[in-house]
Amino acid sequence: MSIEILDDSCLFRIFREIKDEQTLIICSQVNRRWHSLVFPDTSPEKRFESGKIGDLSGWKQIIALDDWQIVSVICELEPDYLIQHGRKMKQLYIPNMSLDDFKKYVKYLPRLERLHLSSGGDFEPSERYDGPKLERLEILEICTSAHGNEPYRGLSLMDRCPYLKSAFHCIDKEDFFVDTQVTNYYLQDLVIESDYEAVTWPTLKKILRKCPNLKHLAIRHSYDTDIEDENIPEMLQLLPKVVLIDLRVAPGVTYISADYVDEYCKLHNRSISFYYTKEHEQDIQVDWPQLSNKNAKSCPGYSFMKHCFLKSFNKLPKIMEPIFLLPLLEDDVSNNKPKPEQNLDPDKEEDNPLDLGNLFV
Repeated sequence: MSIEILDDSCLFRIFREIKDEQTLIICSQVNRRWHSLVFPDTSPEKRFESGKIGDLSGWKQIIALDDWQIVSVICELEPDYLIQHGRKMKQLYIPNMSLDDFKKYVKYLPRLERLHLSSGGDFEPSERYDGPKLERLEILEICTSAHGNEPYRGLSLMDRCPYLKSAFHCIDKEDFFVDTQVTNYYLQDLVIESDYEAVTWPTLKKILRKCPNLKHLAIRHSYDTDIEDENIPEMLQLLPKVVLIDLRVAPGVTYISADYVDEYCKLHNRSISFYYTKEHEQDIQVDWPQLSNKNAKSCPGYSFMKHCFLKSFNKLPKIMEPIFLLPLLEDDVSNNKPKPEQNLDPDKEEDNPLDLGNLFV
């Protein structure tokens, strides 16, 4: 049986598993088809424009790429689109849909790997998500508006994504619905953003306890948070694998915490980048040059850390191009840290508990 009988999507999935640049280059020289998969000739901007298939009345606009695998909705989406084309979709960027409405269409999205979901306006409060699991989802970016005294419930959707690696929560409430019975073992990247009430330390502590393998944490608010120096030791205890903590809007966190983190790293042979003031904005860009804060509607490379971690929710890319294989290899090198042995269950012993690993795995 020849490998050439596989379609492009299967071949690409195989190529994505190759982490060695030289091997990919050799693969690209096999024939013209393989070369086009490793080195696509068309820029993401051109593919984005050429993929525009729906320009409906008013502000409605649908943009689809790669035979509906990537769909970005500019304003509104007709439900029939998800029913008809959802089984092909791997990325979905959709505004103005409540968590309740989204739940109706999850069964039509079995291949979804990245979801950007937001709701606003006059929507009723979303109930706790109790729909089907999103088994393949790796990246979740969610903003669900709540009214009155209703808590933010976006975390309940995260809990139904068993293999989720990256989450971006944009919230407008101080209270969260946090299910402490669910542990997100695969989650490595977490951003919490709010333009209104700050996330309190007791709530944040519940969330962090659910994410024992978290590597990168950012808490951003337009106003003060109640996170203080005295909370940082407990934060480090809750995050035994963290390598990056971004608390640049937390006046209660000072140089005292920075000194503590330094001493903690020396004592435990750890390496943690810690940022606690707005003045560190330039520092984080210098220390982590592979993280982008540039605004773009599409970006090359399927990487949450590279294209989302430093940005605000409304600046996140509408399309993340997964076909640019060679640039993805650059994501595997960060600060010359060795790659860790994966240990998902914190109750199991680690062979090398002090090996923090890469920025990306």
